[in-house]
Amino acid sequence: MIRDVARSQIAFALFIGVCVALHPGEVLKVNEGGLSNYGVHLQTAIPYTLALALASALSYRATRSLHTTRRETRHFKLLLLVYSGLTLLTLVTTYGYTLDTPQLDLHDAVGVMITLFEFASLLWMYFIVRRLVVVVVVGFAGFVLAALTFFGVLHVLFLTQVLIGGAFALLLVRTSRELA
Repeated sequence: MIRDVARSQIAFALFIGVCVALHPGEVLKVNEGGLSNYGVHLQTAIPYTLALALASALSYRATRSLHTTRRETRHFKLLLLVYSGLTLLTLVTTYGYTLDTPQLDLHDAVGVMITLFEFASLLWMYFIVRRLVVVVVVGFAGFVLAALTFFGVLHVLFLTQVLIGGAFALLLVRTSRELA
């Protein structure tokens, strides 16, 4: 279980890193876009798809070997299932979000859901492991920046995704080790 959780996050980071290396201007500019922009460009669509598909599939597979005798473990299994589903939903809604407003709205709604989910989950995981307080602070900073981006004060979407997603990933792996 721990290996699948770790592999899910490593695959996500690795393939998103490939996307950034192939097309850094997509997210590393003043008016930065989000990770989903990599899913609509021919050059980066395959590594983007692999990043999200592997994160989803490996997280789901981790739930198959999780023994749910403790309440925290049952909650962690649910967390992995929801994460897997939201990640897959993000991937599926990416491909059409540039075509029309309804698809963009759906994709944005999924993006808001996964941001809220990852932030709430990292707080819950912190209370389980009682370690990595700096990681939680980084996640909180990302969440504040995400709110400011959502309301149009700033436009640092990629940065918020890296901060929240990175904090979530670290706590996800640590929690899987604690609950295994």
